[in-house]
Amino acid sequence: MSVRGLPGGEGKLALLMAGREIVVGVSGASGAWLARRFVERILPSPDLARLHLVLTAAAVRVAASELDSGIGSGQDWIDALALPEPSGKRRVKLHANDDVGASIASGSYPVAGMAVVPCSAGALGAIANGISRDLLQRAADVCLKERRPLVLAFRESPYSLVHIENMRRATLAGAIVAPPAPAFYISSPSVERLLDAWCVRAARLLNMALPGDDFRWTGETPARGKKRRP
Repeated sequence: MSVRGLPGGEGKLALLMAGREIVVGVSGASGAWLARRFVERILPSPDLARLHLVLTAAAVRVAASELDSGIGSGQDWIDALALPEPSGKRRVKLHANDDVGASIASGSYPVAGMAVVPCSAGALGAIANGISRDLLQRAADVCLKERRPLVLAFRESPYSLVHIENMRRATLAGAIVAPPAPAFYISSPSVERLLDAWCVRAARLLNMALPGDDFRWTGETPARGKKRRP
């Protein structure tokens, strides 16, 4: 079912019936592994109809450094995804970051939310202060003004007071600042499982359920005091 051209509430209702469309913005912070894993995990979700992908020029450069030196464009980034079904890549709509006339630049296009993974300090500052110099920043601003979920995987440490103030501003505006902090409580921890645990939680913040482990903390066993690890 297409939702293009449907006004207001009708478009949103059709979106819920047809599946969700979300935006994933990838900024130039270190963390290309996390961005790729998030897209790989969310694409097979039956809740997803389309994933709108926006990469900054710095994000492509970081991907070439951290993932594969052969990545030189957004399409290369998509081609490098490891998916159980290659057809899942057809759900990805790649947008140029300088295309401020793209569908996701307007609040009339009913996406269900957005995640910026990773979110650089520069992207955070722009989003927190309503600055929209490119499509990633504009799409985030749209989510805020339309009261849609916006998850910011702020990838910086330690924090300066500027970072803290920008996180505060973004939170007050309605964003969810979710740094990729490792879930050390999970069973059989590994880099891959720690990445997956964050991806599952971030997807949940976008009201989406992912197949596989949900990595939920289930409390301690009262009798023995042992943790039931997800």
